[in-house]
Amino acid sequence: MVALYVTSMEDGAGNGALCAGLGRKLMTDGKKVGFLKPVCISAEGTNRDAGIMKQVLALDDPVESLCGVSRSAADLAATADEEEPAWLKEIDAAFSRVSRGKDVVLLEGVGGVKAGSDSARVAGRIVDALKARAILLIGSGADVDPDQVVAAAKMLGDSLLGVVINAVPERRMESMRTRMAPALEQNGVRVLGVLPEERTLYAVTVGELAEHVGGSILNSQDRAGELVENLMVGAMSMDSALSYLTLKANKAVITRGDRPDVQLAALETSTKCLVLTGGTDPSSGILSRALELEVPIVLVDGDTVSTMEALEGVFEKAAPYSDKKLEKLDSLLEHYLDLEAIRQAC
Repeated sequence: MVALYVTSMEDGAGNGALCAGLGRKLMTDGKKVGFLKPVCISAEGTNRDAGIMKQVLALDDPVESLCGVSRSAADLAATADEEEPAWLKEIDAAFSRVSRGKDVVLLEGVGGVKAGSDSARVAGRIVDALKARAILLIGSGADVDPDQVVAAAKMLGDSLLGVVINAVPERRMESMRTRMAPALEQNGVRVLGVLPEERTLYAVTVGELAEHVGGSILNSQDRAGELVENLMVGAMSMDSALSYLTLKANKAVITRGDRPDVQLAALETSTKCLVLTGGTDPSSGILSRALELEVPIVLVDGDTVSTMEALEGVFEKAAPYSDKKLEKLDSLLEHYLDLEAIRQAC
């Protein structure tokens, strides 16, 4: 049985998504896959994350058993150097339970693993205790320093399987492949993949968006599962709207219900739904065109400003692993991750 610990240099780097994607790949290979979040900082977030992973990986374990210990980062750091911290015993016991009958157990580690950090010390203790192999996720920000990545990688020692550079914008892919990755390899750090940024994974469905703003879908309800990747406000003339609205694809356009010119311009671009504010029904011509194109129209009572304010944070609240998102995640890992290296380790 193999334990695979997925951690990262930053919080919110995609540890859970990588666990979900790898788990699905390994299950396709015929492996029996388990899951554990060794350290759970937020009870609410943990239950949600564990519940999602239970569903994605079709686990029989109760949700509460998918978390090792609930501790604050400060509590863990305070005892990380003890010979045998109590929390480490709890994690080991939890791991023993979820690993029964499994070929691979995926461990979703915390972020913040940098040279000398408390998170790195805690991660090192967990990896050593469970004899796990580790994958380190790193971000693709402009300030990412190869030396810092190498230093963080060394904190995981011989347990490190490799690093994954995640969510790289298209404009930076070439630089990451030809500069960052070789620089890490030259310093003895294996690069398992350079994954491009994929907006689909952060998208919200039309139905989720409508529910979030308290709106009603007037037409094409069967398209409520379409994914919205961007939000744009339409508040200009039709001529300028056409050029402006072509800047982003797969979007929701928020505009007043009495602006059929902007609505028509939006419908002629890559628009997943129209959000009409002010409680004004669309004209028959707009509704007919939307029906023809199968673009849902969401009607809300509030004005455009309040609707945009209501939409703040909508992407963070979207269901993380719909069928379409999982398909995109599978494709992303298949094309950009060295899955063979991971399979050999498992």
